[in-house]
Amino acid sequence: MNQVILSLYFFIVIFIGYSSYRKIKGSRDYFIAGKDAGVREIAGSLLATVLGSSAIIGSVNFSYANGWAGSWFMLCAAFGLLCLLPLVDRLKKNKSYNLPELMGEFYGEEVKNLSSVIIPIAWVGIVAAQIMGSAKIISIFVDMNYSTAVILSGLVFIAYTFLGGQLSIIKTDFIQFLFIIAGVVLCFVYILKGNGEINGMGMINEKFDYLDLFIMILTYSSTFLVGPDIYSRIFCARDEKTAKQAIKLSIVILIPLGFILAGIGVYVSSNYGVDIAKGSVLMFLADRVLPQPIVILLYFGLLSAVISSADTTLLTASSTFAQIFMKDLREEKAIRLTRIFILIFGGFSILVALKLTFILPTLLLALAVYSGAFIVPCLAGILGYKCGEKYAVLGILFGGGLALYGKIMGGTTGNMIIISSFLVNFMILAAGRTRKVRI
Repeated sequence: MNQVILSLYFFIVIFIGYSSYRKIKGSRDYFIAGKDAGVREIAGSLLATVLGSSAIIGSVNFSYANGWAGSWFMLCAAFGLLCLLPLVDRLKKNKSYNLPELMGEFYGEEVKNLSSVIIPIAWVGIVAAQIMGSAKIISIFVDMNYSTAVILSGLVFIAYTFLGGQLSIIKTDFIQFLFIIAGVVLCFVYILKGNGEINGMGMINEKFDYLDLFIMILTYSSTFLVGPDIYSRIFCARDEKTAKQAIKLSIVILIPLGFILAGIGVYVSSNYGVDIAKGSVLMFLADRVLPQPIVILLYFGLLSAVISSADTTLLTASSTFAQIFMKDLREEKAIRLTRIFILIFGGFSILVALKLTFILPTLLLALAVYSGAFIVPCLAGILGYKCGEKYAVLGILFGGGLALYGKIMGGTTGNMIIISSFLVNFMILAAGRTRKVRI
């Protein structure tokens, strides 16, 4: 029965992609959904993108091991979106389709091309993290081995994104978000009605201190302030007011959701002991605790989370890399070339997912590289400060390289190196500052 349900779900997803494929009339539809999305569509897409399986499964698992500190994942996302609000007017004045185009407007063609190389490489790790999450869900739901589940889910993501582009993503993200919320909230309500305890370490504790929180804000919150996937949502909005209302609605939903996800992890840790949910807390609950109707809804919610994040990140990676070979995404060949790279990056993400099985570290490594490289120069450009193109290139390379090294090293020393990546990036840009420009 579960196999039939899963097959039907994937069929519907691909059908929606095909339906959108038939409605695409040009690059404006494929890359920014016609630039006519309303509050509901933008908010649903923002939330569905934020709540990928890597964020949901990762934050719940983190809470299982580290107590209420797991709530910081969603709170940091909300904080990043809050900081984004004052920048919306500046962003909407640009005619860009994505972040590399924006960087090109600020610093020149060389910076645009460099951004179009580094961002897709980092984003492969994020797509792979979504595929890992999907494979873990599918392997339990239909009793399939992990490798087969990785290939199956990866092929579905690739087909869906290949066909519909941004038009299908915006259309379906709100529905997928409803699945996500229903599955997670019903799970939390059910365990609240039980006799178990929800007692865990505080939001700041011996396993997660203020330095860890500061690093999370730098490398996680900052990707919502300056993030290619988030900006792609903003560029799809019909106007500034729509974008701002959607961001505010997303913040209001993310804050309580952070505590709900943390509460699920703390509940399992409090009542079922150490290491009992080593693979996935949510999968443990689905297998041992929850009734079948909630289990099915939870699985669909998690799969929706996967799809809504994977398609966005895969399209972002592919479209930005395609820009290396053309002037901009408005050219006639843009859609065709982007689809080719969707196949390439999607296939490579499947290979990464087959080799790695740890979702959260993969996600955080990718985000650390991106944030160290791009947060400072992009934010500086949005605020109207400009430096020489060569200095911007050096800032991106040194910032991203230091962040990568720090994340690999880990520990307190690694955290200090990650912090230094932002400072080094800033100093290089300051050294090459030329003049202030109006955006």
